[in-house]
Amino acid sequence: MLGINVAVAVFFANIVCGVDETVKNSTTDEVVLAKRYQMECIEETRVDPDLITGIKGGSWSIPWNSRPLVRKWALCVMMKRGLMTKEGVYKLDVALKMVPREDRDAAEKVIDQCLTPKAIPAEDIAFEFIQCFKKSKANYSVSIFI
Repeated sequence: MLGINVAVAVFFANIVCGVDETVKNSTTDEVVLAKRYQMECIEETRVDPDLITGIKGGSWSIPWNSRPLVRKWALCVMMKRGLMTKEGVYKLDVALKMVPREDRDAAEKVIDQCLTPKAIPAEDIAFEFIQCFKKSKANYSVSIFI
């Protein structure tokens, strides 16, 4: 269950969740790739890196004027990982291929719980997904977490 590896998620896990068992099981290449995606998205969106660090500590109270950048950052990382389209469509088939067969049902339940059924902007979908996923404390790497 903890051997699930999704490259993009590693750095976000380090920033947002701290190092956990899933990160410890990740390869060096995955960690490097994840860090690259995270940094690229910070640069592309110009989000304040301190906000991302704050999220690591569990602080989801983001200043109102910074929320659009954090949301764009979340979508950017999800797209770079190949887990979401620019329209905010989550690629369940891609995500589940990254999960061991015996864990797919449980991972899919977490994904379903974290995807919004509402028609909202793609950035909001990505942000709400990663926020929910982090709060679920799931070990599945079907987000930008590992």
